[in-house]
Amino acid sequence: MASRKSSLAGFSLGEADVLRAAMGKKKKDEMAKMRAKFIAGAVSRGVAEPKATEIFDLMAFFAGYGFNKSHSAAYAVISYQTAYLKANYPLEYLAALLNNEAGNYDKVAAAVLDCHTRGIDVLPPDVNRSEAGFTVQEGQIRYGLAVIKNVGAHAIELLLTERRAKGLFKSLLDLTVRVDPRELNKRVLESLIRSGATDSLGERGRLLASIDRVTDRAGQIINERESGQTSLFGMLPDADEMDDPGAGLISAMPPMPDDERLKGEKELLGLYLSDHPLRRIEQELHLKVDTYANQVTPEMEDYEVRIGGVIKAVRPVVTKTGKAMAFVQLEDLTATIEVIVFPKVFEERRQLLLSDTVVIVRGKVDARAAAGDDEERAEAAKVIADEILAFDDAGQESWVRNQVVHLDVPGDATPEQMAMLELILGRCSGPDPVVLHLQRADQVVDMDLGEKFRVQGGGLAGDRAQREIDGLFSRPVWRLEVIRRRAPERQVTGFRQPRTLVGSTAGA
Repeated sequence: MASRKSSLAGFSLGEADVLRAAMGKKKKDEMAKMRAKFIAGAVSRGVAEPKATEIFDLMAFFAGYGFNKSHSAAYAVISYQTAYLKANYPLEYLAALLNNEAGNYDKVAAAVLDCHTRGIDVLPPDVNRSEAGFTVQEGQIRYGLAVIKNVGAHAIELLLTERRAKGLFKSLLDLTVRVDPRELNKRVLESLIRSGATDSLGERGRLLASIDRVTDRAGQIINERESGQTSLFGMLPDADEMDDPGAGLISAMPPMPDDERLKGEKELLGLYLSDHPLRRIEQELHLKVDTYANQVTPEMEDYEVRIGGVIKAVRPVVTKTGKAMAFVQLEDLTATIEVIVFPKVFEERRQLLLSDTVVIVRGKVDARAAAGDDEERAEAAKVIADEILAFDDAGQESWVRNQVVHLDVPGDATPEQMAMLELILGRCSGPDPVVLHLQRADQVVDMDLGEKFRVQGGGLAGDRAQREIDGLFSRPVWRLEVIRRRAPERQVTGFRQPRTLVGSTAGA
């Protein structure tokens, strides 16, 4: 198009591109300016003025649909391709997605969560099994070494080259001797150990406590090897080092505590991989909240929610009036959400706002962008805190459990499918009622399944059950109905007349 404008109207390529940009963004003022110049240029090159006018008007008409509709068509094709790959090659698709998002730890965490809800295991990084990026291994996805913080690309390249050439690493000493210590220094080793990448070589706490002894011994071996001073006696390993070089260098001490192990994974991988600090209280947490972080959407603006999780980060700020407030990153088992704590609540509860503290937050959804937010953050809904409680102090109020699971079961369901449905519901036991809607030819039969089949409607357990049940019937069956009420106006004491918002999370 640019070359045609140049040859027809005498436009330079720069001018042609200005017109293209104006048309693409529908800037009518800019197009009007260029219109007169285009027609005059075309006339000067022998084109009749009516024909030059017609040509420009045709280009302007094309600009009204050509760019946006071509983009829409292209995105539709990409969406179809993506959906096909995700449905038919889920492992390969999700591994590719993880590699594409490798530099964004929040998006990696979201993709790993998606894997877990689909029943796909994401294995930790391993110096003896991982490649640089995420890979598919025996029906599972293996974490890549390049995703570990503080581990450089060159160190990974040397490690992989050595492993492919001479086989698996037998111990931490074997690793440090075989890979250039200038690249695999103590900081890199510490990151590999704390992330879990050396679990195949020993327990994390013991390896971490032994780094100095191992690296000192590795330096001696490398120096002796390079100087040619190794004696025959020195080349003979101890009996306990025949299969495990450097075994005598590893400290005999208790294993690393679970909280320290998980903290290392979170710091170096961006998420808790082997476990989650909330996993042990998942059932109790579900009883104390009515909403999970991944369920909060902009459409819930001004509705009251009760969320809970572990504090990931706290960013204190001072308002224009000199009062302290904070922005808190709260993480549950599904996602991370920002909680805005205004001065009054901050002053009352600031002692609770510490990293790694589990809290329950009651507040209202706010979908408006804060000043200075970038576009991506502006699209995310936040929660304005009205109350923050320590986890142990939060009760299990009856209004919290205002959600119901609906199952739209087709009328041609087989006895085998119904038996499997009962099994899945039993594995997802919780407090939320289940209503079965059996679809007959001319009617729908509704059945409350009663106390026996109450389930956990939200969270990871609910997500897994939803996918299993939808997959069982090869169609969306599971619907989670959540009844919410409007949060009260801040200047009014007490609640207004409750209004309800019914949310559905039918399977995709």
